[in-house]
Amino acid sequence: MKKKIYFFTLISILFFPIAFIMSNYIVFLAHLIHDYINGTDTPFIAHEHYLYIFSLFFIMVLLYVFFLSKMIINISSEIRLLSHLIRGIAKDENYPEPVELQVLKNSEMNHLGESINILIDRLKYNQDKYRESEEIRKRYLDQLSHDIKTPLSLIKINLFYLKTQQNVEEAIEEINKNADIISTLSDRIYHKNYLNPDSIITHMSPVSLNDCIIAIIEKWNNALRHKKINCTSNIESNIVWKLDRVWFERLLDNILQNVLYHSKASHLTIEGVKENDQEQLTITDDGVGFDLKKQLQQSNQKGLNIINEVPKLLNLHILIESNDSGTRIVLTKI
Repeated sequence: MKKKIYFFTLISILFFPIAFIMSNYIVFLAHLIHDYINGTDTPFIAHEHYLYIFSLFFIMVLLYVFFLSKMIINISSEIRLLSHLIRGIAKDENYPEPVELQVLKNSEMNHLGESINILIDRLKYNQDKYRESEEIRKRYLDQLSHDIKTPLSLIKINLFYLKTQQNVEEAIEEINKNADIISTLSDRIYHKNYLNPDSIITHMSPVSLNDCIIAIIEKWNNALRHKKINCTSNIESNIVWKLDRVWFERLLDNILQNVLYHSKASHLTIEGVKENDQEQLTITDDGVGFDLKKQLQQSNQKGLNIINEVPKLLNLHILIESNDSGTRIVLTKI
């Protein structure tokens, strides 16, 4: 841009004397042509032709001013266009469309337009990432609120046993366990405030599948007994998975909650086997089943969405098969 300014400044300085000299020569040339056509040879006297010379000079000056003003107007209109776009970015929630570079005739304005387009693209990207992060945070907190209801429902069932003086020690122990679960989930709500779509906190460590399942069944024992659901488990003792235990318990809690409140099952089986270096955990009930695809499409099916999504965080593959004869969920360690 500096080079252009210096160039046009130099042209403007040189233009006036050159234009005046050119005016003289043009008038002189016109005089020669006139003599040639008329067959005369009159001498050229400059002061007698000053009117023509100055008229031609002023026409050249006006043309030069018109050219400069046209160029300045074009630059000014392009600056106003870019200024309007920048103001739109600052004022509106929805970002404007990128600048059409072909309408910018000035190379410097074209370069500035490219920079603004980069800015718009970056702002759109950041806005999309923010919205995605907020959506994940909202969905995560929604799921956590649903998960907190699970131990609360178990506490409520065990309070019934306390009230009726049945299995008092076991009920107290389960109430304490579920209170600890609520405390852990509350801590996860705090941590979630710092998450983004590409980062979900997991604390992976080796977990004995048998010990973990036994602890979960003990937590749900009174609730299952209350619903008259017989639960049996058979987990090979040598199966150890690297898991985030809190997330894994969330997954199993939601599976057992669905069995407890929606399956109308009378029997629940949990089996863990290792075959050909492939380790699987299978949870089967003899309930009424459900339409998996239809249920997942319903926004209020938080528990089922958790069951479907959490295995990805734990490096587990999940297979859900359900019909009117019951439901079978297979978790395979990847």
